[in-house]
Amino acid sequence: MKKLVLYSDQIPPLSNEIDTELKKLFDKANPRIAFIPSSSDPERSYFQECKSFYYQLGMDLDVYFELDNDWSPDLLESLLDCDAVHLSGGNTYYFLHWLRRRNMMDTLIRYVDRGGVLIGVSAGSILMTPDISTSALCGDDVMEGETDFSGLGLVDFSFVPHFGDIPVTLDDLKQYSRDKQMRVYAARDSGGIVVVENEIKCIGDVIEIDER
Repeated sequence: MKKLVLYSDQIPPLSNEIDTELKKLFDKANPRIAFIPSSSDPERSYFQECKSFYYQLGMDLDVYFELDNDWSPDLLESLLDCDAVHLSGGNTYYFLHWLRRRNMMDTLIRYVDRGGVLIGVSAGSILMTPDISTSALCGDDVMEGETDFSGLGLVDFSFVPHFGDIPVTLDDLKQYSRDKQMRVYAARDSGGIVVVENEIKCIGDVIEIDER
């Protein structure tokens, strides 16, 4: 059963409602979570912040799986043994580039197909969609030479995080929906989406735009 959580951001208490929904997706106490950063985190600073966040939820973030500089393929088995995988925020284009370089796209799709929970924050959430081009609306710079912006395609909509805190208007989102022929969900940092199989549940402050 497909289980996805798309956060705009993980900021307690803003994210408390989504956190509650996340906990419902596990049928065990103290689930283990693996962490994939969007880019190298030599000091593990963001990893430690996330570890504290999940600890408060009764979850253990204990596998750090970097894609670019500190690549350790031997950790892949440990990652796949976890109950959930966390895709961090950052530059979505860079993140996508390295997921492809490490042949992780199909790996993550199969992980979800087998029942693993996939958690995205900002860029990590955008990666779950069919096309990551909403990243440009959030200010991400496209990597030179990249032309294929296909995401994991685990959902059939586009996602815009941080709505209200980025210079994007409702008219911009309507135009994007028309251009891409795609439904768009835009979430403030108190909002997010939980997908269980084919059921989409909007949590908190999320708006839907559909100009198809």
